[in-house]
Amino acid sequence: MSKQLSLEEVIFNDMKVALKENEKLKLSTLRLIRAAIKNDEISKKDKLTEDEIIGIISNHLKKLEESLDLFIKGQRPELADKAKKEIKIIKEYLPEQLSEEEVAKIVKDTIIKFEFKGLQDIGPAMREIMPPLKGKIDGKIVNNMVRDLLDNSKN
Repeated sequence: MSKQLSLEEVIFNDMKVALKENEKLKLSTLRLIRAAIKNDEISKKDKLTEDEIIGIISNHLKKLEESLDLFIKGQRPELADKAKKEIKIIKEYLPEQLSEEEVAKIVKDTIIKFEFKGLQDIGPAMREIMPPLKGKIDGKIVNNMVRDLLDNSKN
């Protein structure tokens, strides 16, 4: 019976492979993620859960995507290209992304189930909706969907 590797172990093993195969960009990207994981473990004084690690990776991805936008606007193609490659590497370690249609159904079902009625319910709705979606879609997209549905429900 084989034990499934944790996400942290997978990242560490892939770092070793990248080092052996001289994949500098992949190695530096994975080192950044691993350092962020270790820093959070030190501040928490405990091992991180898979969800917490996915959160760290998602945050790093979000920062890279913001940087990519700035590089494109600033007409820095070499930096934009590097950011695109890093984004591709990072996405390998996140759960499969959900489509907006799938998320819209989850959002709508949750709002109906908990009888959220207006914009004052955005916070509680997000607390119910986001945990199972962590790392599977950008929180901004979910927040906009929730806001739209709750804003339209008062009409």
